[in-house]
Amino acid sequence: MASILLANAPYFLEERYGKLASVGSTLPHLGLLMLGAVLRDNGHRVRIIDASAQCLSYDQTLEEIKKFKPDIVNLTAVTPSINKTVHLATLVKNLNPNITTVIGGPHFTAVPEKTLMDYPVFNYGVVGEGEVTIIELVNTLTANRRPSNVPGVAFRENRKVRFNPPRSPIMNLDSLPFPAWELIDDFPSRYYPALFKYTRLPSTHIISSRGCPHRCIFCDTSVFKRNVRFHSPEYVIEMVSFLVKRFKIKEVIFEDDQFLVNKKRVEKICEGLLKAKLDIVWSCSGRVNSVNDLALLRLMKRSGCWQINYGIESANQKILDFAQKAITIDQIKKAVRLTHKAEILSKGYFIFGLPFETEETMKNTIRFAKRIPLADVSVFMLTPFPGSRLYDIAEKYGTIDYDFKKMNILNVVYVPKGLSKEKLLYFRRRFMKEFYLRPRIIVNYIKRLSSNPLNLLRMLKAFYGFLQSVYGRSKKNDANSSIGNGYCSDNK
Repeated sequence: MASILLANAPYFLEERYGKLASVGSTLPHLGLLMLGAVLRDNGHRVRIIDASAQCLSYDQTLEEIKKFKPDIVNLTAVTPSINKTVHLATLVKNLNPNITTVIGGPHFTAVPEKTLMDYPVFNYGVVGEGEVTIIELVNTLTANRRPSNVPGVAFRENRKVRFNPPRSPIMNLDSLPFPAWELIDDFPSRYYPALFKYTRLPSTHIISSRGCPHRCIFCDTSVFKRNVRFHSPEYVIEMVSFLVKRFKIKEVIFEDDQFLVNKKRVEKICEGLLKAKLDIVWSCSGRVNSVNDLALLRLMKRSGCWQINYGIESANQKILDFAQKAITIDQIKKAVRLTHKAEILSKGYFIFGLPFETEETMKNTIRFAKRIPLADVSVFMLTPFPGSRLYDIAEKYGTIDYDFKKMNILNVVYVPKGLSKEKLLYFRRRFMKEFYLRPRIIVNYIKRLSSNPLNLLRMLKAFYGFLQSVYGRSKKNDANSSIGNGYCSDNK
């Protein structure tokens, strides 16, 4: 048996959400919860410290590590948090150089060789899905053997990075245990979704499938790949039932890349939720070209679905085609209108700054978003993440800042030819003002607030942050950024 600490480095809310930090998400890291579950089930002593979700500083995180006295520390990182993860790993090594440090997650999987060569503080890396790999790696290390034959592991050898054979994707997802929610402190009371991503508390998120079959050039699919694998409807209902009975969860957010890709499965999940009489509500994400069945939408509504999030990105077909979205403007219109007809809210995700973006295309996207019955929007700045197709070709169509810590979808790190950072930020603020400061949207938000008056304080914080975002003086790079001072909210 080994003592394994799983950690997500401090990544403060203000660095992730800018001026809307006070109402940002503090939901736990599902990847860590899955690794914790399989390690625990294999007899290891496990501790999870999600410093980002728990709002812990480096000093507080290190104190928890000291108390636990781990043999192995397994860390995860997304691109903007890799430097923070390196700092935490360095603190761990300073505490005890004999502790083995392992890095995994999206950033490492996207650029494993660069990560291990740039940051020797990591002893090993796990490429791709980690549940099976981490068990074999830990068992090998515990037996004092070098993991030279463990699939999915990378490490340095003779000043070069050695890659073991790749690990095959986990095809039977139902063979995995539920995430180890019981291994994190004070779940679910300390963990909140972003404001207006939920209607009832306590709320949490789950993943019911892995992989995305689509080829959007700005997405990194290196961890879960393009081959979609599903938990069975029975597994999903059992997991939701467990959350309701064990933790009194009242709302579930399905974080699947494409929850609606298999309609028969969605039907069975909805029917299972209705049959189980769990009294929960839920939301999900889907592609607009998967939504053409009003009967299915109405079944989703009856089973508790209140919102579907759609990746719309742009109202310009040329931009959508270049991004390989494989959707049309007409499909966007149809999906949002059908969703509205089924009395489910629609949220649109938009990206400003894709190649071929112009002032006119941004104006058109704003007009389009206001014409269709969206209830909510998020407007991001294009970020060519490592592992995405766009990362490799970005310089052909514009200029990119390769500073990983800025790649948080708020900062402008990519400027397409013909535009400037200032124009991109201006149109983002304009989008937010024109969309939200309309009577229909304001009334809708008041209605949503009246259904949950406990959110009044968070709503006021959100409104203040919104005003700062759209009317405040912007910094040189990021209109929403006042980051880096370690802000953390209690989210209450």
